[in-house]
Amino acid sequence: MKEQLIARWDTFLRNIDKRFEESLAHGEQAVLESLEENYDYYTSFRTLMAIRMQIDESVIRKIDTTWQQQVLPLMQADGGHYWADESHKGYHASDAMHERMQLWLYITEGKLSQKYYDHAIELINRDFFCTQCNAPLQVKKDLFRAHYITCNYCSAVNTFEPETKYATIGWNVVDNLAALYALQEYKAMLQARKNGGDVYPKAVRAYCEKYFDERIKLMPHTADTREQDIEKKVNLTL
Repeated sequence: MKEQLIARWDTFLRNIDKRFEESLAHGEQAVLESLEENYDYYTSFRTLMAIRMQIDESVIRKIDTTWQQQVLPLMQADGGHYWADESHKGYHASDAMHERMQLWLYITEGKLSQKYYDHAIELINRDFFCTQCNAPLQVKKDLFRAHYITCNYCSAVNTFEPETKYATIGWNVVDNLAALYALQEYKAMLQARKNGGDVYPKAVRAYCEKYFDERIKLMPHTADTREQDIEKKVNLTL
């Protein structure tokens, strides 16, 4: 009976892991497709959070529920204490899924932001003209907020008001893109945290430096505060 119960428990854990992976794949697809409806970034972000919660409740928590309500009673009734070792399998499986969920969330936020960015950046790829003399204006394409533009022909000062979708890039979208471009450094940081020792602080700094370097490429005007921003993020992460 012991071997049969363990085998059934192992099969359940394998099946739930497969279901978890499939849920992540389907979840990412659903989030990215939801953006195509009207490119409302925050609506799609809320969809992402809802899917995350659904996977947690319907898949990850099912491990503990199944263990408590079905597997543990049978193993205890069978006698012996082997159930203690088997319980660790469930805990480890849940912990591993939570870690994979966090990485999935990190990457999916980045992919959502990339898709939104590719769409919204096109809103600036058109001509803008001076309100005084109708001469063409050179709009800064990496400053995602209202700003003043002096006409090169008549010297009139114009106020550029970006569309809401374009202005949204300057908020979470840029941060998530920088994080996505620093994905390898992020993974290295996570691994260093597991390993412990002096490697972790170095990995944190490497990630933060990569993150802000990528962010500066998207918003060059943030370069002046690079060192302060890195130190702040390092201290918050450690």
